[in-house]
Amino acid sequence: MMDDIERLRRKRAIKVLLTDLFMAVSVIGIVFVLVMAVAGWRINKDFQIEQNGLVSIKTKPTGATVIIDDEKEFQATNMSRMLPGGKHKVVLEKDGYERWEKEIEVTPGWLYRLEYPKLFKQNRETNSIRDFETLSFFYVSPDRTTAILAEDNSTEWYVVTDFNGNPKFKNINVKGIFSGTADSVFNYDFKYIEWSKNNEKLLLNVAGDYVDDNGKTVHVNEWGIIDLKSVKNSVNLSENYSRYEANSNTILASVKRTKSKTISSARFENEVGDKIVAVVNNNLVRIDTDAKVLSEALAEKVDKFEIFDSTVVFSTIYEEGKSYIKLLRLGEKNQTIVAVSSDQNAKISFSLTKFNSTSYVLYTINDHLYVHRAKEFQTGGGKLNMKSIIDENVGIISSEAIRSFSNEFIILREGSRVIVFDAELEEWHEYDYGDEKIRFLDNFLLYRVDEASGTFLTWDFDSTNVRTLVVDKGINDFDALISPNDHYFYYIAKTEDGYKLIREKIN
Repeated sequence: MMDDIERLRRKRAIKVLLTDLFMAVSVIGIVFVLVMAVAGWRINKDFQIEQNGLVSIKTKPTGATVIIDDEKEFQATNMSRMLPGGKHKVVLEKDGYERWEKEIEVTPGWLYRLEYPKLFKQNRETNSIRDFETLSFFYVSPDRTTAILAEDNSTEWYVVTDFNGNPKFKNINVKGIFSGTADSVFNYDFKYIEWSKNNEKLLLNVAGDYVDDNGKTVHVNEWGIIDLKSVKNSVNLSENYSRYEANSNTILASVKRTKSKTISSARFENEVGDKIVAVVNNNLVRIDTDAKVLSEALAEKVDKFEIFDSTVVFSTIYEEGKSYIKLLRLGEKNQTIVAVSSDQNAKISFSLTKFNSTSYVLYTINDHLYVHRAKEFQTGGGKLNMKSIIDENVGIISSEAIRSFSNEFIILREGSRVIVFDAELEEWHEYDYGDEKIRFLDNFLLYRVDEASGTFLTWDFDSTNVRTLVVDKGINDFDALISPNDHYFYYIAKTEDGYKLIREKIN
């Protein structure tokens, strides 16, 4: 009797053990399948297991029909779709809008974000916003929320805002800020223009000639900050070194001894635009325009530089058979050597960016392109040890690198040929831009104006989807923009009586 009871207990224990084991294996199996599914693994139509990539497709406006590899998708945008690794053709269509298409390459196990396509109405409503008899300039901020313009080489400027609805015009007068403008005439070219991140200040380098009271022609090449919110707080940087030096206890001795102090380049250091990093007599310095302090040299023998957040990349003057490209974090003394060039006539360009929490250092020496990446920019001394992801000859020799407002793209240019580095995919595209001035309509669209027809041509950063936005009379000398809410396209058109600010409703 006892043996039978013991056998029953053992059988029950074995059943419980097997049940628990089965449950554990089932859970592990389900988790494994889910993990594999999330990683993109699927059984294809040939009953083979393959890993897919996830493609996220978004459009402005939404509700576009998606056709992938000539097959219509059941779901309209915005949507996501698993696709096998390799190349796929994506077509986006919407009634009343222009067609959009692109060949993409999906990497198994990775997300491909196709979230920038903008669909334009085929028949667009056009409105005239304002007429001008003359127009000297029209410059748009990188975030497309603000613009400045002026008529007839005047110091009377307009600050334009509210492009999402009905634009507003605010009058400001920059008289007396730069030399030779006391008579309210501003007859200078903009050699450099930068907006502070809050769009309340402009950093300008202007150049040109004016005739003084004695009839003598005076050449002007000056740097200044225009305070768009309160013009009285604007400052001519090129004329105020004596005050800055008087208030600085740390000013470099060699700069103090130099009678002629020249700013060769400058960039905003902070968001509000009251601090500047500049090259003064080949010394890299910081300028605090509120405290009126010029710092000691952060680096000497500097040729040119760029800044991203608090990190500076700069090149040195060719000396003793070499020049350097270096990294420096503001507030630190140690410099990191990025590269060395032994070619005295080498053309060097560089830029920094950070995208998707990854930092990139890009530079070129003649026609060779280098890109390095890491979680953060390298600080401290020594040689650069960020991972190299591009090291190859390219089709152009660029002397400057332009970072997009979104930080996703860096553009190199030689004439009308460009190379666009895409930080999202860590690849580069080369094509003929058709113009020597690089301009964005939004974070992904570039454009130019055909001089013969006055027609606006726009395309995605990689040169795909070339589209016409304006029938005629567009002006290449002035900026254009797509409003931040993506509803309107603004541009300057030539008229019989002067110029006109036009708005087209694009979606």
